[in-house]
Amino acid sequence: MNFEFSEEQKILKATIRNFAEREIRPIISKMENENYFPYEIIKKLGQLGMLGGYANNIDTISSAIIIEEISRISPAIGVIISVHNTLVCNGIFEFGTEEQKRRYLPDLISGNAIGAYALTESQAGSNPLEMNTSYKKVNDKYIINGRKIWITNGPQARYILLYAVENKNNPKNSMTCFIIDTKREGFQIGIIHNKLGLKGSYSCEIILDNYTAYKDEILGNEHEGYKIAMKLLTGGRIGIAAQSLGLSIGAYELALNYSKQREQFGKKISEFQIIQYYLSEMITRIYASRLLTYYAAYLKDKGQNCRLEASMAKLYASETANFVVDRAVQIFGSLGYAMDFDIQRYYRDARVLTIYEGTSEIQRIIIAREILK
Repeated sequence: MNFEFSEEQKILKATIRNFAEREIRPIISKMENENYFPYEIIKKLGQLGMLGGYANNIDTISSAIIIEEISRISPAIGVIISVHNTLVCNGIFEFGTEEQKRRYLPDLISGNAIGAYALTESQAGSNPLEMNTSYKKVNDKYIINGRKIWITNGPQARYILLYAVENKNNPKNSMTCFIIDTKREGFQIGIIHNKLGLKGSYSCEIILDNYTAYKDEILGNEHEGYKIAMKLLTGGRIGIAAQSLGLSIGAYELALNYSKQREQFGKKISEFQIIQYYLSEMITRIYASRLLTYYAAYLKDKGQNCRLEASMAKLYASETANFVVDRAVQIFGSLGYAMDFDIQRYYRDARVLTIYEGTSEIQRIIIAREILK
């Protein structure tokens, strides 16, 4: 077994870490205070060759490295890139026609266009088979109507992978994935969700009102949407595991450094056994999250079924992130509750990790189903 990154992956890790420190850290305050979407960062990542996923020769391990290192500084930008790369770009690369790849991927790889993924609805969160968004064929056209919610990158996206059913009584066998052009008539942005954390990463409602799609805008084959969605979500969960891992490391580093500076009762608080206990448990869980995340990525790159491993990685890494930030705030004490210190940002950003891309409860159901097969 080889637990080492390749030389190319080590260079990638160093490159993206330096980029995050140099380019992302200085705009964190603007993102937090103004809810600023970092267009210039997306463009620069495109110039560095960090966008596009498989379409840009970025394997799953390398994609996880990128998301982890960005999320160490900004989990908000981490999820922007995760959705763009692991769901949208990989989706078009894996299931798209050659013509679709030529039409959409160049702008997505360069960062000139941003991608989003639209599966969730108000009554169809954990169970996409309850979706109401539907389409009907009219000659050579597909007329789509419905609403989606919590669509990450929605307000900024040019292209959206959107799921709709032809027959609501048989959603699993009539679901189809369409590549939506947000500049076309019939598409509009609804409510932009005001979120607790991940400021600068926008999520919104999208509305399709007699939106017209065409046959060459179907991803994969008609009625194969459910299969496509489930496969892409496996890769997406590895991306969120990597985001969770990066967030955990960022919060842990803040707590570790603070513990070596803060003095109480005449000595550094890092000398107190209880603080050492907190730190040791934090880093142990981080290491376990890293192993689960990169093992799932390794299996996916090998072309193996990693549904079980992706769900375990997402479950454990997301719950670890919430554990780590909770302990980190405790180490900071009252200052951890102050908006003046960055640790509170990680605390707010972490909470959603056990909810989106499949809740912890859903991951446990998937894991149980896989092991009981």
